[in-house]
Amino acid sequence: MSDKPVVGFVGVGLMGWGMAKNVVEKGWPLRVIAHRKREAVDDLVKRGAVEVATLAEMAAACDTVVLCVTGAPEVQAVVAALTGEGSAVRTIIDTSTSEPDVTARLAAALGAQGVAFIDAPLSRTPTHTWAGEATTYVSGGAASVEKYGDLLSAWASVVIPIDGPPGVAHAVKLVNNLVAIGYSALWSESYAMVAKLGVDPSTFREVITNSGMNCLNFQNFSKYPCEGIPDAHKFSLVNCLKDVRYYSRMADEHGAARLVSAGVLEMLKAGVNMGLGETFTPQMGDVLLRLNGDKKD
Repeated sequence: MSDKPVVGFVGVGLMGWGMAKNVVEKGWPLRVIAHRKREAVDDLVKRGAVEVATLAEMAAACDTVVLCVTGAPEVQAVVAALTGEGSAVRTIIDTSTSEPDVTARLAAALGAQGVAFIDAPLSRTPTHTWAGEATTYVSGGAASVEKYGDLLSAWASVVIPIDGPPGVAHAVKLVNNLVAIGYSALWSESYAMVAKLGVDPSTFREVITNSGMNCLNFQNFSKYPCEGIPDAHKFSLVNCLKDVRYYSRMADEHGAARLVSAGVLEMLKAGVNMGLGETFTPQMGDVLLRLNGDKKD
């Protein structure tokens, strides 16, 4: 029998499935709940997890619950369900990409109930979380890492402490995602211009590969315009739009100029309005190709 606390996991999607797999395989008693797809839950149960039917059932059985859901509205709904009457939950770790001000409010409200609410968002890909090699950064600095580091290290090979109150890690995550999404927008416009010039996209890839701008982000993105492979980065445009909107609100709250992110935001809005919201980040270039008249619906 494990001496580790019972952990609940909400959100076993692209990222969460691999995270939860590592939790149960590294010795934590695990409770999981199904949402849209059965495949992840069925796999986790085979590995030793226990499925629960409701969030109230999870809350009654778990000391700690990890969230990996879509965004702030989902986080708030799940937290409300986990902290009702009969809940045994003492810690909630939110690995979602959420809004910092929502995180701060939740932490204050839950703290008054004796429940710790920690933001520990993720970087890297589903492949990395499956291998236990994600990156996570956690608010509260070194004290949070000391207290929660063992569990965070189940799915993350790099755990970065960020000094500051709850919400600061989510704020840094939004800046991180602007970098990633912003580069994709830049590559998209570049490849669209290359198409206008009549140059083979593989030639442009070779140019950048042999320059100081070569990086893994560029190589993964380029698999779509050069080889037609769209899923080198499985992150949808609708999720990109959500994250850049969160960033924009945060920037406005801080009185920060956002000239670059404003352009990225408009590009993503156009893509979602074209019906491309569920396509992946490397397909962002299709937005520009359509606007340029170089690709049909």
